[in-house]
Amino acid sequence: MAKKTPTIDEQLRRLEEIRQQLEAADRPIEELVALYEEGMAIAKRLREHLASIRQRIITIGGQDEHDDIAPPSVD
Repeated sequence: MAKKTPTIDEQLRRLEEIRQQLEAADRPIEELVALYEEGMAIAKRLREHLASIRQRIITIGGQDEHDDIAPPSVD
């Protein structure tokens, strides 16, 4: 059976869990690095997913109506 893609809310909850674990710093450094990498991967997927949603909204609504909306900054 294929693994289901986590929802945005699930991914945000996981990011919060990772943040708390990193702040506690009560794990070996190797585990902390692995958690950091997992968090960065989740954040990247969320940015990409939200950019895709934004593009769909612009396409549906028409760009002319939303010219005053600045595009999100991508770090």
